[in-house]
Amino acid sequence: MESAPFPRSKWNLTQNAFDLLLAQLDTDRHEAGNKYEALRRKLMKFFEWRGCSFSDDLADETINRVARNLETGEQIHHFAAYCVGTARHVFLESLRTRQREEPLQATQQSLPTSAEEPDLRHGCLERCLRELSQEDFKLIVEYYQEDKQARINARRNLAARLDIPLNALRIRTYRIRVRLEGCVDQCMRRLPGGR
Repeated sequence: MESAPFPRSKWNLTQNAFDLLLAQLDTDRHEAGNKYEALRRKLMKFFEWRGCSFSDDLADETINRVARNLETGEQIHHFAAYCVGTARHVFLESLRTRQREEPLQATQQSLPTSAEEPDLRHGCLERCLRELSQEDFKLIVEYYQEDKQARINARRNLAARLDIPLNALRIRTYRIRVRLEGCVDQCMRRLPGGR
């Protein structure tokens, strides 16, 4: 699995924080949902224009940080400007992370690696996917199936089919992905010469 383009905080989006975020966008819940989607698209464009390949993850991280700050009681007077400022911080963090990882990746590429490792990791992933419930397996596969705009549309359709908000779908799949990553890491450690 590809790692996040920045160090994620241990904080998880709560229902209360999400409600505060929606209330900041509009007093009407339906209209707030529309404005949330518009904000997320705007943030994704912000990151895409800067050449970020994880624009959806970075937009979600930005929104989560804004929601967390609202939940801690921070007063936000110019919401759109605050979101863009938070996005700039997330973008700079992603650059710092990328700059730290590039020399490490170059070093790792120059070292001899086991040709079996990708196969072992793939085998662990397959094993961990089989351990998921049928519902979680189907959800995670469908969530990551498409690419670019088709992926966005497919995710909207999936959320509509499940009758849940798009952000709830993101949270659900994020939790499944975290479980999968942990399972794969454990599996790799149990192998001879575990990593």
